[in-house]
Amino acid sequence: MSRVDLLYKLADSIRNDKLRSVVYQYLNKVLDPKVEKCVEFEEAPGEIEEHHSYPGGLLEHSLSVAYISSYIADLYENVYGFKINKDLIIACSILHDVYKVFEFEVDNGLIGRCRDYYYPHDARLSSEILVREGLPELAKCITEIHGYYGYTSIESLIVGLSDILDAKFHSIIQAKIRNYLSRAGRGGLKEFYEFMKSREWVKKDVLERILITPP
Repeated sequence: MSRVDLLYKLADSIRNDKLRSVVYQYLNKVLDPKVEKCVEFEEAPGEIEEHHSYPGGLLEHSLSVAYISSYIADLYENVYGFKINKDLIIACSILHDVYKVFEFEVDNGLIGRCRDYYYPHDARLSSEILVREGLPELAKCITEIHGYYGYTSIESLIVGLSDILDAKFHSIIQAKIRNYLSRAGRGGLKEFYEFMKSREWVKKDVLERILITPP
């Protein structure tokens, strides 16, 4: 099953019809090749430098945050007895960064900010969801998880911490990979992108060599 299929499978688990429909709508939009974007969703980076900074990184990060958030919601319900809106968590996790397709681009093989970029991706998305879809809780969650206004719901807190965890986890691994490639004389960005795309780094023996490589 592809990563895109896994995202849709998570969306399928949303029981609230309105939320599920909106998640489908925005996933379909960013995946539609006919919609004008700076980069296609499956080729978009998660960030320019900080984490998941390679083509395809956005999709992996979105999927990872959705899974982490879902697991944490189950854990906290079972351990602490919280009542958590898991539909909102899954919707917010899947959509929280998808509008980066309008913010980043891959130009001549290198990742950068789109020339037509004017508004932060989360502000643009949350505004559309609030005004067009009439879903203030989802709009608020997408805004809050990026840490600008604090957390006012347990759902935005869980998704926000999941976002931080995955970004931090990957930023450490990514820095180690850049160091490993640099010491091997392959320190260029395009070489880094190719290595990430090869998936060699997820193999246990390769990752262990990467992690123990001295700076």
